[in-house]
Amino acid sequence: MHGTWNRTDIGELGRRLQRAHGEVWLHQVKGDPYADLLRGHAEDPRPAEERIRALGPLWRSTTGAWVTADHRLAGELLGAGWPHRPLDDDEAHVPVDDAGLGGDAAHYERLRGDARDAVTPAAVQAVSDRVVGALAADFDLVSDLAEAVPTDLLAATLGPAGADRGELARACTDAGVVLDGLLCPQRLDVTRRAVAAVGRLHELLAGSGAGLGAGPGAIPEAGPGAGPGSGPHEAAVLLATTGVRTAASLIAGSVLAVADHPGEWSRIAEDPGHAALVVAEVLRHDPPVRIHPAVALADVEFAGVHVRTGERVVVLVAAANRDPDVFDAPDRFVTGRPARALLPALHHRVTLPFARAQAEAVLRALVAAGPRPRRSAGHLRSRRSPVTGHLLRCPLTTG
Repeated sequence: MHGTWNRTDIGELGRRLQRAHGEVWLHQVKGDPYADLLRGHAEDPRPAEERIRALGPLWRSTTGAWVTADHRLAGELLGAGWPHRPLDDDEAHVPVDDAGLGGDAAHYERLRGDARDAVTPAAVQAVSDRVVGALAADFDLVSDLAEAVPTDLLAATLGPAGADRGELARACTDAGVVLDGLLCPQRLDVTRRAVAAVGRLHELLAGSGAGLGAGPGAIPEAGPGAGPGSGPHEAAVLLATTGVRTAASLIAGSVLAVADHPGEWSRIAEDPGHAALVVAEVLRHDPPVRIHPAVALADVEFAGVHVRTGERVVVLVAAANRDPDVFDAPDRFVTGRPARALLPALHHRVTLPFARAQAEAVLRALVAAGPRPRRSAGHLRSRRSPVTGHLLRCPLTTG
């Protein structure tokens, strides 16, 4: 078992989660739109996001958090120009440090280099081609494709020799609630599985990264410089705990974008490089990370509002990327927009490039394989998923 969360009494943990969930519920029933978002029950969070936008560039929720949906201010808050830190173990509802989410910007810049060295473009395309090539005419977007690619890629590039890919995939799935659990208390059983999975991922990925550059689809051999505490090991754990979920969300959103917009599929068929523009618009229109919290490390002022040391500041990334003052017809899916999507910071500087490369590679592989997939039934999203909007099931067909 790994970290202090595994030593927390079950009864104490249950009471902590129940109390936190009850507090959010009370704020929500009293009309707080941010609390409404945090509960994660709405299929479409945009009405609550628009209510927050109407309250001004920086609004104080009754939960105590400062919240913004303003594109200009969000860009400032997502940058490194103000003193802030991520949530810690006491503020979140999941094991922040054990999951690799407690570092600073410099730490994640180092891990970004480790991940980039290990997860090469050739490996990304090879795994994407292999997974797409194995799809049946009728398949589930989530389990057969969106989650299969990042777990296979992680095993092939940062997993130690002999890693059990099935166990790795199960642990990544159980740990995947970590991003949502930062802000939204999960059920006790879900939280306990996540805590155990994070610890198991540390064990499964011990020896990560010793064989960097081993080639597409190869599983590196363990060796000097690898193992717990090394850069590659830390990068592997971070990608497993949050990168797989982020990649799965972005892959799913990108596939649905071309399924729902046939013109984008045709453009990729004509120019595979167009896949990058489709993914860029998905990052704006349907981002894999919708909310980004931080804590002020000093008294600061934003939009004429004084934020005190220790107060929480939350960027509604999805809402900021639909700011009508910046984007024309923000609810429409339009590739090649002049304004770029805002992206969350800190650990997302490691996980988003990992996700983005896969989403682009999957689109190229799907179009090359053809024909274009279509929705064959309704989709199902997870409850209590305000950060990732996690898709549980989405049947597609090419028949």
